[in-house]
Amino acid sequence: GAQHILDDDDYDHARDSAMFARYFEQYIAVKLDQTQAIMNWPKLFEAYRGDMHTLVKFYRRRIPCSCLDEKYDEVKCITKVGICYNPDCRLTPSGEVDRSKTMYCSRCRSVTYCSRECQKADWAVHRPS
Repeated sequence: GAQHILDDDDYDHARDSAMFARYFEQYIAVKLDQTQAIMNWPKLFEAYRGDMHTLVKFYRRRIPCSCLDEKYDEVKCITKVGICYNPDCRLTPSGEVDRSKTMYCSRCRSVTYCSRECQKADWAVHRPS
């Protein structure tokens, strides 16, 4: 995955690799290490839909070399993209919003919304059963 980021040629492959790596990290934490109760699906989704800043930071934290330092310096000024998990969001039809403006669900702290209104609108679907 990191080579694709460095080469600037295949971001989709880099995203796929990040998603699989995140999945296996989550699986190990839940099933093997038992340090986490459930899979954090929003984190997996974030790796899949991640912007370049998120992808480079993801790989940079996991690869013990300085190969991504220069790329990180290039992309750290890019605004990170967050996701509004309300599928009927009218403010952000694509679901993408500036991550600094997102708000976590006050109950589960896993999913994010672009506004309090979106959280309320999605509550019937999102609330734990």
